[in-house]
Amino acid sequence: MARQKNMKRRRAILCSTFALLREKGIKNVSLKMIAERSHISKSLLQSYYPHKNKLITEIIIGFKTTILRNLPQASFYSINEFAKVKAFIYLILQIGMTDKGISQVLESILKDRNNKTVWDNILDDWLVANKIKDKLGTNEQVQVGLSFVVSGGTNLYFKRKELNLSAEDIANIMVKSFMTTFLNSSDQEINEAITEGHDMIVRFDMNKVFKIINSMFLEEE
Repeated sequence: MARQKNMKRRRAILCSTFALLREKGIKNVSLKMIAERSHISKSLLQSYYPHKNKLITEIIIGFKTTILRNLPQASFYSINEFAKVKAFIYLILQIGMTDKGISQVLESILKDRNNKTVWDNILDDWLVANKIKDKLGTNEQVQVGLSFVVSGGTNLYFKRKELNLSAEDIANIMVKSFMTTFLNSSDQEINEAITEGHDMIVRFDMNKVFKIINSMFLEEE
């Protein structure tokens, strides 16, 4: 019973934190504000989360794993590995471009080296768990390549309005850059991956995605 109460309170704290981050951005949210929104004392909050960074890490993990877990499984696993990567990149970017609050959170994460490391580790674990990583090239190619394209993609995301880039435009550039620079893939291989990825993302139900995101810390474990 105590464990159930403990988990319920943790979910309530995470839910309050995520809401505040969407409203104000990571830098403008304090533990005191989170405690007040969660209707608990700051000392009680710190018994669960001594530092804000620990809370932010759980938010990142919860957000990204929720997205990964809710990719359309049946059709997703039947497509090309690079098409899968495109679909995942698109989904994350499209969520940020559609929701101003999540965009604040996403941009804060990408600008912070420690938070970005957590983000990268989750992606790496996902690539391994879904047997995608070993099909993207050698370990060195994947590590260096992903670091390169994520850095470039991040800059494009920040400049998306002045460059008039959509989420799919950025996802295409990132996938093409990886396949061309690090794998020397042919134009045909690249076009097939891009096309398969497009066929996948047009089937995404973004309303369902946002419904899942908005309730992700309210679900029973």
